[in-house]
Amino acid sequence: MKKQPTTEQLEQIRDQLREEIREARGTLKDLRAEIRTARRLLPELAAERISSEVATQLARLGDATTTAMEAAVNRVNAKFDELYDIITGQDHASRRAGEPSIPDLIRARAQVDREEL
Repeated sequence: MKKQPTTEQLEQIRDQLREEIREARGTLKDLRAEIRTARRLLPELAAERISSEVATQLARLGDATTTAMEAAVNRVNAKFDELYDIITGQDHASRRAGEPSIPDLIRARAQVDREEL
């Protein structure tokens, strides 16, 4: 047969349970405070992360744009150099064909105009 707890034992158990409930409530209060803090910090942390990623992607885009611009400028400069060679008769095709350069044509025209005067 089981022995019934005494009043003193029951009071002791009650006091222990109250203490454990008090600790649980304190822990629950701390947990709720941590949840509030996390909810407050989450948007800030997300904003920092997004900001960091945007900065990284912008830097990559800037590098790619700079590279593309330099390539485009080099192509344009090469075309201008080609046009200069054609105009001055220094290009290979004009020299092989024996065609006079534009400056030579201008000089010849000026000579003809002087002779007509």
